[in-house]
Amino acid sequence: MSNINYKRLLNVYLSFLLTTSTILALYSVFFPNAIFLFFQQTYIEVLGMTATGGNGHLNLLTYPLSLYLMNTFACFQYLRTQKIFYVNFVSILWSIVLMSRIISLLIIGNVIIDLYFFFGILTEFIIAPSLVFFRNKLINES
Repeated sequence: MSNINYKRLLNVYLSFLLTTSTILALYSVFFPNAIFLFFQQTYIEVLGMTATGGNGHLNLLTYPLSLYLMNTFACFQYLRTQKIFYVNFVSILWSIVLMSRIISLLIIGNVIIDLYFFFGILTEFIIAPSLVFFRNKLINES
C-alpha cells in the first residue's frame, strides 16, 4: 500500500469534484427548470425545493450555488497550484456540509430513499471523510 500515489489519486478525485460542481452550478443558474441529468425531474424538483414567494427563488440559487462555486474554486486552485491549503479548504467545506446534513437528519429525521438520496445525501457522507483521508496522506508523505 505504500506505493500508492495519493497525490495522483487526489488529483483525479478533485477533477471529478470540479466537474460535478461545475455541472451543478450551470444547472442551478441556467437550467433550474430543465430535466436534471438522469433524474427525470427538474433541478429544483430533485432538490425538493420550490420558490416560496418573496425572495424564496433567490435562496434556491444562492445557497447551492455558493457551495458549488467554493468547491469549484478550491478544486481548480489545488489542481493548478498543488498547494495543500486548497485541500484543507475543501475538506473544511465538505465537513461543514456533512455536519449540517447530520444535524438536519437528527432534527427532521425523515429520509426518503430515492435517487437524490444515493447521489446527493449519501455522497455527502463520502466526500468529507475521503478528502480528510487524502489530506492526511499528503501531509504524511511530505
